[in-house]
Amino acid sequence: MNLSAIAAPFRLKAKTNTNASERTRRITAFYIMISPWFIVFLLFGLYPLLYGLYLSFTNYVGFNFAHLKLVGFDNYKNVFTDSDAMYALGRTLFISIIYVPLSTVIGLMLSLLLNRKVRGLGIFRTLFYLPSIVPVVSIGLIFRFMFAKQDGIINNILMFMHLPKVDWLGYDHATLSLFIMMLWGAGGGILINLAGLKGISKELYEASSIDGATAYKRFMNITLPLMTPVIFFNIVMGLIGSLQMYIQPILLTGSKLLDAPIRPNYFLAVHAFQQIFSFQRFAYGMALLWVMFIVILLITLVIFTTSKYWVYYETDQEG
Repeated sequence: MNLSAIAAPFRLKAKTNTNASERTRRITAFYIMISPWFIVFLLFGLYPLLYGLYLSFTNYVGFNFAHLKLVGFDNYKNVFTDSDAMYALGRTLFISIIYVPLSTVIGLMLSLLLNRKVRGLGIFRTLFYLPSIVPVVSIGLIFRFMFAKQDGIINNILMFMHLPKVDWLGYDHATLSLFIMMLWGAGGGILINLAGLKGISKELYEASSIDGATAYKRFMNITLPLMTPVIFFNIVMGLIGSLQMYIQPILLTGSKLLDAPIRPNYFLAVHAFQQIFSFQRFAYGMALLWVMFIVILLITLVIFTTSKYWVYYETDQEG
């Protein structure tokens, strides 16, 4: 009698039980380790989010919990009939459509320059990346001082060159000043861009050089296609950030924290803040924020849907 053949099923069953037990232990350990973050997310993330959604369908004004009642979609209807809200949404989209492509292109060009082997490269990388880690409040105050009409650094330089002063923070130039301030921090994507550039095989460039390809053709046919996943990421994150912009225009052209910035820099997040904290229209402000969320979600979905036509991946995603 072959004893090993008889014992084989029992060994297989024991091994299966061991694998199942090990898998259960790993899963349990995983959930135990993420439980602190998950509990905090439920209490301070998901619950306030859903509660804010509920309040957007009520008449909540801050202190009327005893008389809280549902008003349906009235707050959302008011959003689309509010001329200030529509103006703020239009300005937000306008700024985002211009700022995000510009910042993405500038960040990529800076990364290409900083990917070269030159003396003092670490210093240059630090200088270009530094603006992205400076607190936004400091950046706003610095540029507000630089753009000041009377004693601003830029106007002093213009006067030294016998040129007229410019009201950078006035109605005509407020948006341009905001663009300059925001693009100053365009080097924030340098790290991920450099990581993407380092991931491109040097053999591709060597082969193209042997074939006689120019620097422009190498960029268009090798660098740019292989950098599209990184560009895609930067565009999505840039749009999400720019559509939620709030503190930058207030620091640059607002007189106080609760004051609205100058009209050309009046964005949807600013309008929501004004409605909630200045006029105590909490439910309406929540509706504004949820409209902003839906706009961000729709734009992001459009970018994700169209990415299959212009984003190149080296691996087959369908496999």
